Amino acid sequence: MDSLVVCERVVGGRKALLAVVCDGVGSMSDGGVASSSAVRLLSGWFNNLGHTERVGLRMRDEVLLINTYIMNLASSQGLNTATTLSALLLIEEQYCIVHSGDSRIYCLSEARGLMQLTADDVSDTGRLTSYIGHKSNPVLHYAEGTAPGKVFLLCSDGLYKRLNTDLLTPHTNFSNRKSMQRTIKVLTNYVIEHGEEDNISVAFVKIES
Repeated sequence: MDSLVVCERVVGGRKALLAVVCDGVGSMSDGGVASSSAVRLLSGWFNNLGHTERVGLRMRDEVLLINTYIMNLASSQGLNTATTLSALLLIEEQYCIVHSGDSRIYCLSEARGLMQLTADDVSDTGRLTSYIGHKSNPVLHYAEGTAPGKVFLLCSDGLYKRLNTDLLTPHTNFSNRKSMQRTIKVLTNYVIEHGEEDNISVAFVKIES
C-alpha cells in the first residue's frame, strides 16, 4: 500500500529535489492505487517543472489536482481509494512541505535533535481524519523554511509506530549514502523485531551546508 519516490534535477539553474511518501489507507480496498498514482503524478509534475517561482504553492495546487484525478479514476473504475501524502520539495537550501494524513516528515539537526515537521491527521480515537483521493477539498498542510546542514526523514506509520527515536540521535551527521542505508536497515529491523507487520517506507535526505 506504500509508495515512495526521491528524485533530483536542476530547475531554472537551481538544484531541486522531491521526496514523497504515500500510504494507501488500509480501510479502502484500493488504497494502493491511490498511493502509487499520487507518487507517479507528483514526480511527473516535478520532472516537468520549468521554473521555481512560487513552486511550493504550485505543488500544493498540483496535489489538489491529483486528488481530483484519483477520485475520477476511482469513480470510472468502481474503486475505493484514499492515501496519505507527505511531500518534501527542496530548492537548494529552501524547503516546502505539502502533507495530508499520518505519514511523517522529520528534521534532524545537532542543535535541535529530532523534530516532527508534519502534524498527524488523526482523531482522539485513532481514526484518520484527512487524506487524498477520496473526497473533494481535502485538508492540506503547507510549511516552508530553510534547510542548510539539515537531514530530513520521511516515513510511513509502519516505521514510527514502534520506533525508539533514541536510535536516531547518533545519526544526525551522515557521512555518505552508505551510512544512510545502514541506518535505514537498523531502523526497519528494529521495528520488525518489535512486532511491526505494516508496510514500512523510509527515506533520508541530507542538505549540505
